[in-house]
Amino acid sequence: MPTAVLFDLDGTLVDSRADLATAVNLVRADFGLEPISVDRVVSYVGDGVRTLLARALADLPGADLTQAVARMRGHYLAHMLDETLPYPGVAEGLARLAAAGFVLGVVTNKVEEPARHICAALGLMPPLAAIVGGDTCPTLKPSPEPVHHALAQLGAGAEGGWFVGDNHTDLEAGAAAGLRTCFCRFGFGHADGRPADLEVDHFAELVAHLTGR
Repeated sequence: MPTAVLFDLDGTLVDSRADLATAVNLVRADFGLEPISVDRVVSYVGDGVRTLLARALADLPGADLTQAVARMRGHYLAHMLDETLPYPGVAEGLARLAAAGFVLGVVTNKVEEPARHICAALGLMPPLAAIVGGDTCPTLKPSPEPVHHALAQLGAGAEGGWFVGDNHTDLEAGAAAGLRTCFCRFGFGHADGRPADLEVDHFAELVAHLTGR
């Protein structure tokens, strides 16, 4: 079986902080609320859009989260590429990993449609052969289910594989699926005390570790 490397998206492959904050604050405006800071929005990211909005609308008791999610999706689709860019070395690194024989995929708690669109628009395809989003499977990370789903799409097993992310949900999901884990310190998530097999400050460090050069 080929060896798989699976990646989180936000905070791992792309810096999407500003556009996430824009969409969240447009939802807050829809509900008559003042904007909140980018840093505050970022602190709410990592557990799916519904949880993100529950946190972002906590100052409006009884807010209709179903309506908020629908509005968020519309706002985010309109603004998701305003400022979002790959982290330095990501496009080149993915190409090097694919050339070295690894099969690559994304497992994100972001909805699959915008995840695919971002990866395509930023030139991260075709090295990414599988995209599993927050609505692809019944459960989100830290459940290993979406990780297993991505491995099946890639025709790969867990043995020798890696899960790369910037949040504790990534480390938990990857470890639960039997993968080694890499924590990206350059992202905007947090490890929350979870151990990782590797920690990097730049994407190129991961590529060098996996390729041996």
